[in-house]
Amino acid sequence: MPVTDQNLSRKEREQQRHQQEILQAAVTLFAERGYHQTTMQMVAEKAEFSVGYLYKHFSGKEEMYQALLAFHLRSLDAIFAELKERGLDPLDELYATYRAVCGHFNQHRNFMRIYHEEVAAESGDLHQSKERHFQDLRELLQGAMDQGQLLPFDAEVLAAAMHGATRELFARLATSDDNAPFSGMPDILFRLFVDPLRP
Repeated sequence: MPVTDQNLSRKEREQQRHQQEILQAAVTLFAERGYHQTTMQMVAEKAEFSVGYLYKHFSGKEEMYQALLAFHLRSLDAIFAELKERGLDPLDELYATYRAVCGHFNQHRNFMRIYHEEVAAESGDLHQSKERHFQDLRELLQGAMDQGQLLPFDAEVLAAAMHGATRELFARLATSDDNAPFSGMPDILFRLFVDPLRP
């Protein structure tokens, strides 16, 4: 969850902390009971606030979900930006990206459990983020081919296959009892899609 901004006033920091507590309660309940079965009353009880207090911060479950989604989109963007700055070879960057993303979602498994449900229509931000990450994946694969790390192949098709497999693996592994269910994903994806194309 977001870290409290120390530049805010004491009252603002307290409100921000309460919002985080509400979101933590919400994502836990969404994962345990399902988004549609969770009520605002349940979230209020879990967070130990009144229902009225919840409505001072969020208009309803949809806004809570969107706040959670925004946090994860910002986190992923930060991960990708940091790795880009390292100047790694395309395949090394791709592997490091998968490891970092899987590490993030190992820490936020409850969100991954609800992310793949039919919660709401895809937001514009989410669509843009998915498209941006898909294009980054395609460019890394094309870069690896250009550098001779991979045999020539249609980078768009390969990226689509890896993107789809990643989504399905996240959905399947999110319900695992393993403490870090996503840790093996980078190796799985590389064995399936990258290693067969190495020269």
